[in-house]
Amino acid sequence: MKQDEQAILARDMIQMIRENADNSDVLEYLDSFAFSLARGLEDSSVVSWDDLASICDQRYYSLNNNNPVPLNVKLLNQCERSIQKFLPPQS
Repeated sequence: MKQDEQAILARDMIQMIRENADNSDVLEYLDSFAFSLARGLEDSSVVSWDDLASICDQRYYSLNNNNPVPLNVKLLNQCERSIQKFLPPQS
């Protein structure tokens, strides 16, 4: 997958994580998707897909145990910063 395509996908996934932080079904899906991307792309990644998966995983399990922990915004912001140079310029 091209770097700019990965960056766009990561940007959209980060937005979905933020917008659906209280939706365990969406978080579970995003966790699985990010985990699969991490295994498939490995060394050619523009973002740590494992980090995105772990953000979703942590929040998902805490919601399902009725003991929600805050979304790991610090790590999410770090992932967001890592893709900036790969995003196409906005017109």
